[in-house]
Amino acid sequence: MDSLTEPAAIRVAMAVKALPNVPVRALLGLLVQHLGEPLSEEKLLGLSPQAFHLMVNSLGVETTKKEIKNALDVLTEPMAGNEVPYVTAHTPLAGPKLRVALTSNQGEMINGHYGSCLRVLIYEVNSTEHQLVDVRAIDAGLKGEERALYLLSKIRDCQILFTLSIGGPAAARVTRANVHPIKRAVPTSAEDTLNELSNVIRQSPPPWLQKFMGIYQPKECFDEDAA
Repeated sequence: MDSLTEPAAIRVAMAVKALPNVPVRALLGLLVQHLGEPLSEEKLLGLSPQAFHLMVNSLGVETTKKEIKNALDVLTEPMAGNEVPYVTAHTPLAGPKLRVALTSNQGEMINGHYGSCLRVLIYEVNSTEHQLVDVRAIDAGLKGEERALYLLSKIRDCQILFTLSIGGPAAARVTRANVHPIKRAVPTSAEDTLNELSNVIRQSPPPWLQKFMGIYQPKECFDEDAA
């Protein structure tokens, strides 16, 4: 979107999480109207509390003062985690688990497109927790088929790929490598996404996810005792 820079998009997406009753398009429209296009991180940092309160209140949805303050903090305070994530020493997670790749340009965020991201973050995820196990930089100088094979080599040891966007041919290639691609409509934190995945693993993982974790048990087609 030409009216929105990527750092601004990350902040708006995180602010909307703090305002559960506010649609992202409504908030984005008001910010662009007030601050002008393109909506940039620099413009958001200069947003006044009074103006933001008036914007949110004009939408006529139920919000609390705390929610508005939290959203304003996300939009206007210096954002930590812009550096390359650091992998700390760790013990492999126990139990059935997944190896998950995230395309990223900034911090521990899903905010990169598959074909143009700066790095791929690799996580282990089980039913209760997740941990960062590798950060793989992407060589921006590669093109065409060479780049396609190179990108695939960065995620081939994973079962799931979370990305901001991926083209049809690339998605098909990823799927053939037994990696399941999942697109996010807006930039999303790794923390939120992987916590959601842990919940799915813990509660009711679909058959394809069970197969990836090696716990799939197909139901019998008929009851032998009834035959």
